[in-house]
Amino acid sequence: MVSSSLSVLLPSSLVTDTSELRQKTVKIGWVARTLAIFGVNKVCIYHDDDPHSRDQEVERKLIVSLLRYAETPQYLRKFIFPRTKELRYAGLLPPLRTPHHPLDGEKIKLGDLREAVVIQSGEGGSLLEMGLREKGIIRKRLRSGCRLTVKLGKRLGDGRVEVSQVSREDVKEYWGYKVLTANSLREGLNRLDIDYKIGTSRRGRNLYEAVRGIKESSPKSVGVAFGGPYAGLFEICRRQGVDIEELFDAVVNTIPGQRTATVRTEEALMATLSVLNALTGR
Repeated sequence: MVSSSLSVLLPSSLVTDTSELRQKTVKIGWVARTLAIFGVNKVCIYHDDDPHSRDQEVERKLIVSLLRYAETPQYLRKFIFPRTKELRYAGLLPPLRTPHHPLDGEKIKLGDLREAVVIQSGEGGSLLEMGLREKGIIRKRLRSGCRLTVKLGKRLGDGRVEVSQVSREDVKEYWGYKVLTANSLREGLNRLDIDYKIGTSRRGRNLYEAVRGIKESSPKSVGVAFGGPYAGLFEICRRQGVDIEELFDAVVNTIPGQRTATVRTEEALMATLSVLNALTGR
């Protein structure tokens, strides 16, 4: 593996070209699937100041809500997410089937890891929902509604399982993505604290330049930024008053010779992560 961490930056105008909430939900669902397929650790939704968007904050809230909902194991969703208009069509989101989204009968043994949420807390500890017949019990007081990763311990015989908290950074399997936000592209790159930054554009250079740079520098983290449905990264950078060459270590074209007038952001995401995965051996 060339890099231990992969981040993606997507614009808040991602679904501006789609009018209905149902269609927006489906599009964001396939973005979530793509992030999971290629093991993206962090995704940042940045404001790109697109004039086609009536309210970028509303659009960003929708994207963030649906991405976080999709990343959350099904058995925890009702404990974490209240009913909102953004989640009206959340049932259309495809399942991620990542290691932290186990099926019935999976990850139920001593030492297995699961995602959990605190449903009751007191002086003696906290009671957790883990998607099992038994509840988890942890010997410390945690905030109700708090989500955490736990390791299954011994079964106590009273419908409870003793568990211990585990840091997500210490999990050896792919354990989902974290969703961040930023008010500009530059702020997003800074928030992610990336060692090697890649911009994607039809006007970019050959992808092998980025691959060569990744292999030569062996970064601990790589970030890939994408433009929106109406403007690419060059235009977004001009709009935000920044030099694209200063922001990125490489600006590359991952779909050379495209036969269509435009490539949608979600299509570019899939194509770019596919070739990076193949060429870097991540």
